[in-house]
Amino acid sequence: MRRRCTAAVLLTALFCSFVVAWGSAGSASDPAITLSYLEKIFFPMLSKQVSDRAEAVWKPLFDGAVKKLETQTADVRPKDRTEVVNALAEEYLEKTAGVRYGFAAHLTPVACRKGDVLTGSVGTGFVLQTGDAQVSGPAGGSVVNISAGRTLAPGAAVPVGQRLLVTDRAGTGIRIVSDTAAVAVDGHYSLTPAYQPQYTDLADALYAMKLFLGTPTGYHLERAPSRLEALVMMIRLLGEESAALAYQEGAGPFRDVPDWGRPYVGYAYSRGYTAGTSLEKGLFSPDRSVTPEQYMTFLLRALGYSDQPAGDFVWERALDFAVETSIVSAAEAAMVRVPFYRDQVVYLSYYALSARMKGAGVTLLTRLIENKAVDAAAASSAMAAIGRTRP
Repeated sequence: MRRRCTAAVLLTALFCSFVVAWGSAGSASDPAITLSYLEKIFFPMLSKQVSDRAEAVWKPLFDGAVKKLETQTADVRPKDRTEVVNALAEEYLEKTAGVRYGFAAHLTPVACRKGDVLTGSVGTGFVLQTGDAQVSGPAGGSVVNISAGRTLAPGAAVPVGQRLLVTDRAGTGIRIVSDTAAVAVDGHYSLTPAYQPQYTDLADALYAMKLFLGTPTGYHLERAPSRLEALVMMIRLLGEESAALAYQEGAGPFRDVPDWGRPYVGYAYSRGYTAGTSLEKGLFSPDRSVTPEQYMTFLLRALGYSDQPAGDFVWERALDFAVETSIVSAAEAAMVRVPFYRDQVVYLSYYALSARMKGAGVTLLTRLIENKAVDAAAASSAMAAIGRTRP
């Protein structure tokens, strides 16, 4: 069973990080970290961070898990209670958060894939061995590139083969941006895996109905949806894709739309479905991420509701309105709020098909079939293949 870190273990880990870093540097191509940095910043910080590290990083997580599990172990004999709760807490943390926690006394390779995030507390070291990565962490955080003697802020590219040290803020680390990568780690670290799509079956059903076609390289359900992608989905759910593709007037006033999206954006603008992000500058901002409220606004429009002044709802409360009108449940609204991926777009879009149109007795799917936008046989076959019930 993993135990809480002691100050002695933490001090050893931090000291080893320093010794390895100092001993591995020193050439012209790999300069040693500066003495002034060690004297003025690192060593003064070391004594405080050693005592604070375990409490600040692990205790809140651990204690939160213990509180949630206390009621599950009420019948355990007192002398065994702490040990059982500790074991359950460890299991709870890893299963519910999907996070791997570990400690490496020496540089130990960790296999990663795209979207994985490795973070550490003060004193943790990282060396990117293969692949591409960026520094990740809270605003104002940074890591020290000991090999180059400089700091790197979140978003900076991580150089291969150079040693990084977390020095000032827990939660700082690196995010993998290549398909795969190997990172050597020493110290206490956590690995948060990339998002795992849950609704591929729903994406398959929407694909069969020609409502969700993905990209040339796949569904990419693990990433955030863009404004252009959301607009295309709305047009399809309105049953107006054929009209949009036949639109010959370009992208309207917008100059930042890719060629494939120009008919969709131009058509939507002509119909009053979008005003872009800046008419004055001619910007639609096609790659900007869409929020859950913005996407639900598109779905509500497809269902016949209006977010215009004196309309049915305001877009900032689109999810709340969807709950009030029983289009989604409160649990579903909470589930899709944060984070919001294309996976959640698929979920909301699929179940919106069974919602009733405003002021009508028919569902959105029935309306799409009536308008010849969806083939009835394809829809029936695709939906019959879904092996889940709606929560």
